[in-house]
Amino acid sequence: MGWSFKDGGNWSGGTHELSGMTYSGATRTPESRPLVWIDKPKASPSQPKAPRKKQTPRPKGATAWD
Repeated sequence: MGWSFKDGGNWSGGTHELSGMTYSGATRTPESRPLVWIDKPKASPSQPKAPRKKQTPRPKGATAWD
């Protein structure tokens, strides 16, 4: 996908690497901020999960444990 700031904003400009970390901007400046690589955006499910169905209660004496 591309580069993103650690706080969640996307970056589409130049980058530079320093000590194994990638930073925004083509050159080292005080305004440079650390970046992380994002493979793909987080997709939310299109449909919410259905609630779990409750089991119907068994009548007393239906099992050997009652």
